[in-house]
Formats: sequence, C-alpha cells, structure tokens
Amino acid sequence: MATTTTTTPYERAVTGFQNYWYPACGEREFGRRPKRMVLLGEPIALVRRGKRIYAVQDECPHRGARMSLGKDEFPGTDTLSCRFHGWTFDLTDGRCVAALTDGPDSPVVGKVRIRTFPVEQRKGIVWVWIGRGAPVPLEEDAPALLLEDATVVKFRHRQVYGNWRYHVEGAGGGHFQMLHRDAIGMLFNRFYSYQPDYVIETGDGSGNGDDHGPWLSEKTAFPVPQSDFPDVGTWPPMRPWRRLGQPFHRLVRGVQSVTSIRLPGYLRVYHFPMNDAMYYEWYVAIDADHYNYFQVSCHWPKNPISRLWTHLWWYAFAGPIRMGRFNDQDKGMVAANTDWEKRQGPHGPVPEHYRPDRYPAGWIEYANANARSAGPR
Repeated sequence: MATTTTTTPYERAVTGFQNYWYPACGEREFGRRPKRMVLLGEPIALVRRGKRIYAVQDECPHRGARMSLGKDEFPGTDTLSCRFHGWTFDLTDGRCVAALTDGPDSPVVGKVRIRTFPVEQRKGIVWVWIGRGAPVPLEEDAPALLLEDATVVKFRHRQVYGNWRYHVEGAGGGHFQMLHRDAIGMLFNRFYSYQPDYVIETGDGSGNGDDHGPWLSEKTAFPVPQSDFPDVGTWPPMRPWRRLGQPFHRLVRGVQSVTSIRLPGYLRVYHFPMNDAMYYEWYVAIDADHYNYFQVSCHWPKNPISRLWTHLWWYAFAGPIRMGRFNDQDKGMVAANTDWEKRQGPHGPVPEHYRPDRYPAGWIEYANANARSAGPR
C-alpha cells in the first residue's frame, strides 16, 4: 500500500518561496555583458541595455546553451543572441526574433519564447520577481523605509554556504548576546544577559506604520544587564569599555521592535550597522546548500556633512567590520546547522526547548500560514 508524505509549505521551500520580489545584485555590477545568477534554483541571465536591465532564463530553449554567454549582435536593440546557434530573443517579452544560422526566413521565428522575469531597479538594487503570473507591486515586498526618496542606501551581497532557512531561523531568538559578544565590531557595545517577558507578535512592527508589514517581531521587557546563575556564577562579565556603547532602545523613524522578520524571508534590525540606521538582510536561496546573503543599510543624513560622515564611516567600519566580519559569525552557524540537518534528517518544526525558541517556531508557523507559494514550480 502506497504511503503519502505530507509536508508543510516551509518544508518544501528548500530553495525559497515563489511569487516574491528578491534583491539580486547592484545596478553597477555589470555592463552590456550578461551576468549569470541562480535565484531560487532558477538560472537567470541579467542583461543591461542602456539604463534598463532585463532578466531571462539562462538556458536557450533550443539546446540549453547559457544565454549569459550570449552576444549583443544587434547594438541599439533590446535583443540577445545565443552564442551556440544565434537564436536571438527580444528581451522585453522573450520572443524569438531571429535564428541567425538559419537565415532571415527561419520558420522558428515567432514560434519560440525564452522565459523572462520582471525586473525593478530601485535605490541602486536590481529586484527580480521569481514566480509565475503578473508580479505584485514591489512596494508589497520591499520595506517602505528603504524605498523612501530621502533614504541613502548602502548594500553588499555574497554567496555563502548553507540553507537559507537556517539563517532566517537563527536571526533572533537569543543568539545576539552569546554569538556576537566577542565581535570586533561590537567591542564597545553594551551587552546583556537575557531579555525577560520574551514574546513573538505579528503586526506592522512599527510605531507609526512607516515600515509596513506584516512583520513577525520580538517583544521583550528591557534587557537584564547581568544575572547570577546558580552553581556557575555571574554572566556576562561587565567590561568597563562596554559602558561607552549606546543602549539600543531609541526608535528609528518610529520603529519600536529590536528584531523583526517578514516573508519571503528577510530581517530588520534598527541601529545597525550604525546609530540611527535601519538594517535589512535577505537570504535569497540559490540551491539547497547556498544562498545570496544580501545586506542593506538605510540612512537619513540631515545635511551634507552628516551625509559625508555616513559614507566615510560605512566604507571604513560599518560595511566591512559590522556587515562583514560581524555577520560572518552568523554564516558559520548556518553552515553548521545545514551540515547537522544532513546528518539528522529533513527539516521539520523547531521544538521549543527554551523561551527564545519561540522566535524560529513562530516564524515557521507564520510562513506556513502566509507564504504565497513554495516547492516545485
């Protein structure tokens, strides 16, 4: 008798949730030569024509040659020709408009299409819609604060090892004060023992609605600086230089939560990587074992001097040290979690062994209830 295996949307989303906008790369990362990327298991060729960027399947429908190796045989047109046999496609709608090695009257013209992906270019970032059918407006998936005209956006991204789900699950839930306490970028920051009254709530995650949601957010009482643990002693040690750091309880543009997350799987933290900044990071699946770690920080300088300071401090410290070396600690945990899953078996619900486990457990429940789609396309 055949048995059926029931899986949740989250368990099927090994390579991410379909039907969402995802940040792919920066507008300035390539010129007229196509750029190959894999997003949610989809091989994609990103192509620039003038100021506009297009995205098409990185497989010619004829024999599967990579379109990212294609050539611009007709400068001034929005077309791309396959390097193998010269099948040429209109980048705006995917139509085959010529088959160069078969002559101008080739019968294949107009009968074949290559898959195209909707693209938006906002704040210097190339956003790609991964899914079927018409895309929703970018504003439904991207943070409202990021898209503001006044926002100065800084970003970096890199491919890392691990399944994307482990990064989103480990983004909150009590890891900060343990994992990051020895990070160079946090040397002068105040740390704490634990956050009392730990709960997870779903809402817009903001005080005035500027950063629309819905967000899944940590809510706690003010952190306890130091605690006495029976039989072992006092933790954490109070280092005098940490008193120089700012306690993170001030709001950033009305946002109250410390750590929040939303579909299709990205994080928001305030006062990071600089004071009065808002930080977002996406975990864009490439395949089951790799993801594009896309980090964005948003800033609102008040005058030309503060704008200059923002740029200098970001390039000298906030970007390479905090968004780089600091977050590399998270990458190490994701890699270990992924290897652990391979030994233990498929991903399943997170057991709530202790109170901060409410965060990953709540996220999985939230994703299962609200994700647009997951699994095979």
